[in-house]
Order: sequence, then structure tokens, then C-alpha cells
Amino acid sequence: MDKKKIIGAVLTFVVAALLIIVGLSKKVSGTPLEVYQVYLDGKKMGLIASKDELLNLIDKEQSSIKEEYGVDKVYPPNGLDIEKIYTYNTNLSNVNEIYNNIKDSEKFTVEGYDVTITYNEDKVINDGETIKAEDREAQHIYILNRDILEPALYNTAAAFIGTENLKNFENNTQAEITDTGDIITSVYFAETITIKKALISTDKTILENVEELSQYLLYGSINQHNTYTISEGENLQSIADKNSLNIEELLIANPNYKTKDVLLTAGAKVNVDLINPLLDVTYRKEAVSDIEVAYKQDVVTDSSKYVDYSEVTTKGENGITRVTQDIKYVNGVIQDLKIIQSDVLKAPVNEVVTKGTKKIGSWIDYNPTYTADGSYAWPTLSPFIITSRFEYRWGTFHKGIDISGTGYGSPILSIADGEVYKTGYGSNEGNYIVIKHSDTLYSQYMHLSKIQCSVGQHVTKGQRIGSMGSTGFSTGTHLHLGIWLNAPPYQPGSSVVDPCRSVFRC
Repeated sequence: MDKKKIIGAVLTFVVAALLIIVGLSKKVSGTPLEVYQVYLDGKKMGLIASKDELLNLIDKEQSSIKEEYGVDKVYPPNGLDIEKIYTYNTNLSNVNEIYNNIKDSEKFTVEGYDVTITYNEDKVINDGETIKAEDREAQHIYILNRDILEPALYNTAAAFIGTENLKNFENNTQAEITDTGDIITSVYFAETITIKKALISTDKTILENVEELSQYLLYGSINQHNTYTISEGENLQSIADKNSLNIEELLIANPNYKTKDVLLTAGAKVNVDLINPLLDVTYRKEAVSDIEVAYKQDVVTDSSKYVDYSEVTTKGENGITRVTQDIKYVNGVIQDLKIIQSDVLKAPVNEVVTKGTKKIGSWIDYNPTYTADGSYAWPTLSPFIITSRFEYRWGTFHKGIDISGTGYGSPILSIADGEVYKTGYGSNEGNYIVIKHSDTLYSQYMHLSKIQCSVGQHVTKGQRIGSMGSTGFSTGTHLHLGIWLNAPPYQPGSSVVDPCRSVFRC
């Protein structure tokens, strides 16, 4: 490169640099101001000379918040940031003007605690109604005093377990099981509960005492209860039915009533709110009970007797089996049950019915659609426990009964002769079977570990059709049995009935 060109370029660069330096020296001459830039939700609100002046003004002017919450200090909104800066800008805002703008835009805060409930387990309400843990949004509860949390958690557990039972468990003073009875073996919350100090916005629900927090944990709100006025002759069961509640739910909502058989006073009010607990109170029991084992019916034929002849020739007697159970409850509902020991105290004696087969002229066979006379086979082995009945639970109706206790893989039996109408797998039902017993009677078996029959197959009363399991949305090993009339389950014209009041007495 030409030597003159290089020298010219260097001179040009030096001159430019000098001009920049001179310009900068003119721009920064003097002393910059120390001021505070106020932001609200990231938006500039203005410059002020004193941060403390604004904070003191907020605390002074919001005396109504202090009175409402019983606090000594009020703080800015959570979206307010005040940053110290240095500037030559002398155009400062009036602190009162900034305060008024904040007051009209956001709610102020008070010092309290953020209680976070994180869900770790799926929530099963009824068969086919389950919320996955990952879909259960964490709950934030805001309180002023952290000392109210522990007693409120205790009250929530006691609502489902019973205050006396919980105290006996806590103090290790439960009565030992002699022949029959039960003891609580563990109590815990299934969720992760954390608490941290925070500035709580006054537009949140802020709970101030144990009673409010206990109600919030049980109902999900602190709104006034819905009540029902008792009429003459009513009982708690009839009131529960009228308000789409399970009797246990009604007792939890009305802790002053200890049992469902308590005498009621006409004109008194009962809380009929549907509880919506934010926590899953989980506890396990060891229970020993004597279970009546129903006798079976054997039919023998006598060709010398006419077809209209039927006589009980051996009277049936129920047996008794003593069973030891490990039961898991969640919010007062059995979620899993295992029979860990069973001892036969008295074997059942089967009933023997003698029926005639001799015909007179023309005879029309009579086949009733359904009865409760013992002519249907129980769908599981014995001993068994009915863990959930045909009733309301958490605002929805359980369309059948749940039977537990015979163990994973134990036989599932057809309740009567019929034809396998449908089998399959559903995300709610798990492995399921539907059997058509007549044009007006269908039985439904859900949550099976195995299906051991096929569509179109003729099955007989008591024949094994599958194995007990916990497939689909299920809380534990059990059979869901449904009885449907007039049409297959969930089809137009079908109606579901209580298995314990239609084909069985249970």
C-alpha cells in the first residue's frame, strides 16, 4: 500500500477519535443525580427522589388494609420495582402522583405465607373418573400466621378419621383387637405441602384463623354453607339422597352428628355442601371382622313330581368367616383392600330345592328377568368385601358395586346363564365383559386382569369368565359389577339398578 495513503488513514482515525472524546466530555460534564426509577409490571411509572418516601406513603395511606387484616405494615404491589439509577434527567415525578397511579392499577400487599400443595398421586373419584397427578394443578393457599397451618391440617384429617380416633392413634392409645375390631396403622397426606414467607396481594383470599383455613382445606372455599331444613320424620339418609350426597359425606360436613341413625329435630338445619377437599387424607387400618358367607342353592329334580312342584328339602344356613383386612382409605373412601388372613368359623350349609319335572299337557316355561331369591351366583369367591356401593360419591353416582378381598387374579364368575355380549378394554373400565342374560337383563364386569371368554360364547351360572384385577382407572384390585335393564350398558333405553337390591340381597 502507498505510504502516503497509510499516513492519511491514521490521521483521519486520530481526528475522529478526538472529536468523539471532546463530544463525550461535553455530554457528561457536571454531577449525575441519584434517583429511583419506578416500574409497575415492567412499565415505567416515573422518576422519584426517594424510595422510602413512596413506601412510607403507601403504608400511611392504606390504613384500611391494616385494620382489615390486623397487620402493622402495608407493602407495594408484587409487580412494583424501584431501582436506583444515576441520571442527568432532572424531570422528577411527584410521589403522590406515582402513588395514585399505583393505587388505581394494582392491589397492595401484606406480609404472610404462601402454602403450596403439590399433588403426587392420581385422584380417583369413581370408576371412570380419575384425574392424573400431572394434571392436578398445584394449589396456593395464603395465610397471615404460619401457626394456624398445623392445627388446620389436624382438623382436616380429623374430619375423615374422627377426632377421638386420631388422638388415640397419635397417643398410641388405640384399643387392641381381641376378636374383632380395627386399629389405624398409619396416617399421612399424599401431597407435598410447603410453606414460605411472601408478600400476599390483597386481591387473594387470605385466611386469618384456624377455622377459616380448616374450612378452606375441606371445601375449597370459605363461602357460606348451603343448608337444608329438616322436616318431620326425616333422617340423615333421606336428606343425603335428596341432596345427591353419600351418607358419609353428609356426616363429614356435619361433625355434630356422629352416626346416621341420630334422631333429628324438625326445623333444624343441616349443611348439605359437597365437600371438595384440597388434600388427600390417607390412612390405613388393620380390621378384623366376621363376615357372613351366603349359602348356595342346589336344585335336584324329581321326575315323579309335576313341574309346578318346588320344595326346600334342606334348609340353607349361612356360614361365618373371620377375616383380617389391610384397608387403605383416602378421604374416608376405601381405595384398596386386601384380605390378609381368613378363618372359617362356621361353614355354610347349602339349601337344597327339589323341583318336579313331570309335565301336565302343554307347559310354558317361565324365566323371570331378575329376582333376589338366591338363584343368581355371586361373581367372586368368598370371603369378599363390598368396598363401594350403588350411591353418590363426591357429587357423582357410582353405577354398581365394588367387590374386593379375593385377591389379584382370583376367579370372576358369571352371575347367571347367558351369552357374552361384549368384551374389550376401555381407559376407564379396564378389561371388561358384558353378558346378556335376557332381552331385559345385562351384567357388567370391569377392571379385570384377564378376560377368559369370547363374544357370542354361551356361559352358565357360576362359570369363570375372567380374573380380578385393577386395570383402567382403578384404585386397587377389585371387581366393579353393574346390572343394567332393558338394553346394554349406556345404550338408549338402558337403566342401571343396584345389584344388591335386584339380583342379590347384599
